[in-house]
This record gives sequence, C-alpha cells and structure tokens, in this order.
Amino acid sequence: MTTRAKPWSSTAFRLALNYGGLLVLTMAVVLAVFYVQTVGALRARQDRQAETHLKRLIDHADRYGQDELEKEIRLMLQDGVNSDTEIVMLMDTHGLPIIGNATVVPLRRLTALGIRELKVRRAGRIVSGRVAVAVLPNGQYLAVGTDLQLQHEMEELVGRASLLAAVTALVMSLIGAVIFRRIVDERAAAIRTTMARVAAGDLRQRVPVTGRDDEFTLLNRDINSMLDRLESLMDGIRHVSNTIAHNLRTPLTRITLQLRNARQQEPQVQAQVLSRVAQEVEELGVVFEKLLQIAEVESGASRAHFGAIDVKALVVDVAEFYEPLLDESGGELRLDVEGHPQALGDGDLLASAVANLLDNAIKYGGASDSEAQAGQHRSVQVLVTVRSALVDGVRGAPGTEILVSDNGPGGDAQALQQMTRRFFRGRKDRSGHGLGLASVHAIVQLHGGKLEFTNLSRGLRARIWLPEIEVSASVNSVSNL
Repeated sequence: MTTRAKPWSSTAFRLALNYGGLLVLTMAVVLAVFYVQTVGALRARQDRQAETHLKRLIDHADRYGQDELEKEIRLMLQDGVNSDTEIVMLMDTHGLPIIGNATVVPLRRLTALGIRELKVRRAGRIVSGRVAVAVLPNGQYLAVGTDLQLQHEMEELVGRASLLAAVTALVMSLIGAVIFRRIVDERAAAIRTTMARVAAGDLRQRVPVTGRDDEFTLLNRDINSMLDRLESLMDGIRHVSNTIAHNLRTPLTRITLQLRNARQQEPQVQAQVLSRVAQEVEELGVVFEKLLQIAEVESGASRAHFGAIDVKALVVDVAEFYEPLLDESGGELRLDVEGHPQALGDGDLLASAVANLLDNAIKYGGASDSEAQAGQHRSVQVLVTVRSALVDGVRGAPGTEILVSDNGPGGDAQALQQMTRRFFRGRKDRSGHGLGLASVHAIVQLHGGKLEFTNLSRGLRARIWLPEIEVSASVNSVSNL
C-alpha cells in the first residue's frame, strides 16, 4: 500500500509553484513600473501646469500691477476650470493670506521657492498640495498648484488593485500547482503501477500509450521498448537455460553410458570409446565457447575497440576466404560493392558476423531435399551486396547495408522469426549448434544496427544494416565511448 505524498514533496508541485511565484513577481514588477511611470507622468504634468500658471500671473502683475493681479486671481478661481483641484494663494511678506482659495497650515512665511509640497487648508479640509512658489517684486508670495487628494486616492486605488491582482495570481498559482501535480501524478501512476507489476515478475505488463505525442507518451513508449527488450532477454535466458540443460543431458548421459560399457571391453574398444568421448567433450567445449563469445558481445565490453571500419575491405576479405570453398563444390560467390561505405565498430566482430551469414548461405543454398531426391542438382549461388541504404529501406537514418542472398529453399515465416534464437536449427539434418545467427544478432545489436531475414523468389536474403558515420568524426566517436 503506497502512502500519498505531501503536495510540497512533489517535484511537479514545486515546479508549478515556482513558476507561479515567478509569474506573480513579474506581474508585481510590471505593476510597479506602471505605477511609477503613471504617477511620475501625472506629477510632471501638474508641475508644468503650475509653473505655467505661476509665470502667467507674475507677468500679469508686472504688466498691470497689484490690483489687476488680484482681479486675475479671482477670475481664475471663478472660471470653473479645475475648480475642484486647483490651489491659488497670494500671501503678504509674513505669509498671511491676501487672496486665494487655500491657506498654508500652519500659517507661516514660505522660505523655499519653486516646486514643493505643502499642507494647506482648502474648502474646510487639510490636504496636501503640490505648488509652485515665487516671490513678487513687492515681497509678497504667490503659490499656484494642485490638490493632491485626488492623486492620492488614485494611487491608493492602483495599490489596492495591484495587491488584489497579486493575491489573485498567487491563489491561482497554488490552484494551478495542485492541478498540475494531480495531472502529472495521474500520468505517472500508470508508470508506477506497471513497474511495480514488472518488479513482481510479470514481464508482460506495458504502460498504456495515449494518442497524444507529449513527453509522457514518448517516455511510455521508451519504457515499453525497454520492457520488450527485457522480456526478450529473459525469454532468451530461460530458453538458453532449458536448451543447455537439454543439450547437456543427452551427451553427458551418452558419455556416461559409453564409459560404463567401456569398462567391460577390450583395450582396443576402450580406446575407440575414449576417442568418441573426447570428440563429444570437445563439441561441448565449442558450444560453451560460442555462448561465452555471445555473452561477451552482449555485455558491450567490445565497444572499447570500436573504430572507423572500411566495410568494403572487410567484406572483400571475408568473401575471398570463402570463394575457394565454393569453387571446389561448383558453386559461385559474387560480390557487388557500391562506393566506399564506412561504419563505426569492431572489425573482427563484423567480419565474424558476415562470415556466419556466408557460412549459413553456403550450408542451406542450392537444391532443396525434394529436388535432390528427384535427381535435380543446382549448385550453390551466393550474392553479397554492400551499399548505402536507410534503416527501413525508404525512410529513417542513413547507413550501410550488407546483403547476403542464396539460392536455397528459404524458410517459413515461423522459422524466420526464430532464426536468431540460441540453439535454433532450421534443419536438424545439417551440422551446427544453432548459435551462429544468434552471434550475428548480438554483434549487430552491439553496433546499433539491424538484422533481417527475407524470403526471395528463390532463396533467402539476410540483411545487416549499420548506422552511417562521418570519417572525420570517427576518432571523436571512439573517444566518447
């Protein structure tokens, strides 16, 4: 029984929450910039307007005198323009009000000139005002500006709205983090359930794959591919174990019986029995040696010897070794190589793989049993083709393919699927241990390639595909292994 983890212990929850926090922070920065820019622009506009009005009134006083200045101030206060926010004050040399719609709090003589903020009493209320102050030639003070009460209310409104937006974004981030965690947990639950069943021994379990090509779908497909490979390896191990037990029991029983019977025989007969027993023991040794070679290849230890390989030269060398054998039996080996393909790998292993395919083609090529019984004879014909090709023939990654085709009877569909299984033999009447093609399959997989068998109209074709490499990058590729 699995216990449900706390929300903050979930990576998905923490990532979503961090993203939400970053979003809230970004929004706060944007709102702060907006607030500062808005307030700054508004204050700059108010300052320019106050300075403009102040300069106009000073010029009017200089031109028309004190009485006209007071008259102009009265007209300004009665024109109905900005009457709810404007501040105009004409004060004597001691700071006492002469005319205007506001008074300084407390009453005093102003010492600082220019743009400044003051506490003033206006319309029976004490408010903050931003005014431009100047001294007239007669020593009187003139202040013109704006009531900041409306601006302060707007600032408070923007601040409350920003705070509300931040709180809302934070709450939405928390809700989104919980939802995101739940979605991820639901997608991951299928993986956990499947892996738990696999760990319990049920290797047939697979993670459900949806039609969406998202990250979890790709991960599920990779996990299923891994499970397919794991099941195949475990089936192979069970098959090998059963086959080894079967193949060992028969010869060991036969050896034991022969040795027991030889006790009662003449020395000459005993020598013959010992010779046969030695041959059978040697055969068992060959089987175990081949199994160890396959195990070594599958372990990946041979990657340490990988390097750039001239596939053409490799195939030519192997073909030249087998050509005299076919010539003696009246057969024919033809070689068709296009270009100079390169591959990254172990030359000895790839040569062994090609040799096994040629050996298989020579062994099963030519006339079938029914044709031979009918007196029809056909010599073995083997064609080896090397050329550039895509992994699936018409699509996929580029690479090099090695085709080994014979003119034998081919094989049925079931046999083609089992040809790379250890100890599988298509025909029991032919010599061999059933490990050659299993070795080829292990070598091709080690090199990241692909091995396929296809029936032709006459014969069987084996295809090895190896991924393509650039010659200039081969040294770097080896050093990274």
